[in-house]
Amino acid sequence: MVATEGWDYIIAGGGLAGCVVASRLKQYQSSARILIVEAGPDVSGNSEILYFNSLNFIGGKFDWGYKTVPQKNYGGRQVDIPSGRALGGGSVINGCGWFRGSKADYDSWGEVVGDQRWSYNGQLPYFKMTEKWHNDVNSEYHGRDGKFQIESPISTNRIYPLADITEQSWEEFGVHKLPGNDCNAGTNIGFGELNENRAKGARQIAPLVYSLDGVTVLSNTIVGSILVDTDNKATGVRLGDGTQIHSSKVIAAAGAYRTPQLLMLSGLGPKETLNKHGIEVKVDIPEVGKKFNDHIMLYLNWKLKDPLKGYALGSSNPIFSEPRFATGTPLSNIACTEVPRPKLIAAIAEDEGRVDLNHYLLKREWAMMENIVMYLAIPPVGTDGTHISNALMGLKPTSRGIVTIASNDPADNPVLDPNYFDTEVDKLVWRYSLRNIAAFMTGNTALGRDVVEGETPFPGFEPLTAHASDEYLDNRVKTHGRSTFHGCGTCSMGTVVDTDLRLKGVQNLWVVDASVIPISISAHIQAAVYALAEQAAVIIAQEKGP
Repeated sequence: MVATEGWDYIIAGGGLAGCVVASRLKQYQSSARILIVEAGPDVSGNSEILYFNSLNFIGGKFDWGYKTVPQKNYGGRQVDIPSGRALGGGSVINGCGWFRGSKADYDSWGEVVGDQRWSYNGQLPYFKMTEKWHNDVNSEYHGRDGKFQIESPISTNRIYPLADITEQSWEEFGVHKLPGNDCNAGTNIGFGELNENRAKGARQIAPLVYSLDGVTVLSNTIVGSILVDTDNKATGVRLGDGTQIHSSKVIAAAGAYRTPQLLMLSGLGPKETLNKHGIEVKVDIPEVGKKFNDHIMLYLNWKLKDPLKGYALGSSNPIFSEPRFATGTPLSNIACTEVPRPKLIAAIAEDEGRVDLNHYLLKREWAMMENIVMYLAIPPVGTDGTHISNALMGLKPTSRGIVTIASNDPADNPVLDPNYFDTEVDKLVWRYSLRNIAAFMTGNTALGRDVVEGETPFPGFEPLTAHASDEYLDNRVKTHGRSTFHGCGTCSMGTVVDTDLRLKGVQNLWVVDASVIPISISAHIQAAVYALAEQAAVIIAQEKGP
């Protein structure tokens, strides 16, 4: 057992953000006594998690394995929401995709909270601190001596048989290559190369990249609540077994699902919820758990006209047996596409009753859908070389849900209701984008002319076409839309925490994880969370309070 007194910082949650903050605080304040309390195990020595097929750990022993409440817009279907349950959090089970989103995302963030530190230019130095970029292109936007090796198919010499054909198809379709083939240089409308935070193909988990030397880690231990005294000052944590550990400062970094739960269990949240579960109200913070947003993902399988050409994994093409093709996800590019502005205006009007042209979705140009061509089939179709697939992800969902508690017991999972597919904007984006991808895969493009025969739909559906009805498209999403485990917003900056990440109404307590992100970022979120945690460590280290 660790000491129960004398800590400078206790970090509740040793996920991605918690590891970064602990490591950097130890670097900036070498004498600080820092304790991470993490519910999961320390897997730093577990070599089996390192390679790209370790995505199979989703649903495995390092995943909390959450399910949503029945989703009213999905016909009552419950959706799996993976969440890393280990030191390193999501970095242990995620797909290693490295995408920042756009300059517009962060400028919108800075605007929403009234603090330019959170704008794109404000966060760019921290993005650079996270990166060892794989080339010198767009060097003003990338770090070369930061923490993570960032790789790409070209940098690892993974030139797939369909790479050129896919690029040609996007150009023919009017979606153009981004400058430097780079999705991570401020603009993401167009297509650019896949980037992954891998080192020679190996997963880089947070506690190995961000050294925890000198930091004490208490693993396999749940934090039951944060201790808050009568002056509304955080003084430490209470573990699940009742043990109290005291510190000068507390940082909640348990993620977008567990952090709001932890705050509520500590008497910091909506008073109605706290009263319902017999929890003493320390500070009534109505917005804790609100504004929950997540990206929906949908997979499509496409039958090849001639599987003997060896375009897909599982074919007899010997290239796929070469070791370099085991160093990353089997795809080349990420294409991010818009929706027509008049349609977007109409959808906003239907959702909100009026249209303000200063609406955040109208003030800037946005990528609204991520489109990926993968060189393998997705279950239930087998990996036998006869199919390729798409992964589609809605990038700027406007549907918002809630995270709350089931009881006052920290061993119970939080209650997750992302309220998927609840707005006309989200429906527009999916309807338009599904028709778009059908036209791209089967229309007058190199893929459509020469490669793809048609969709092999999931059971119960006819093949997708570019002329499918709204009802058909909505049903595809309702039936097969899934979480991309990008939960954000449940302790939003501006409503729950201030721009220094301090919980409003409580001294000596910060929140540092995806829960504070006040917008939906048009990308997979791990790069954003790393940059957020880098800046948070600087802010907290400079704190002059008691």
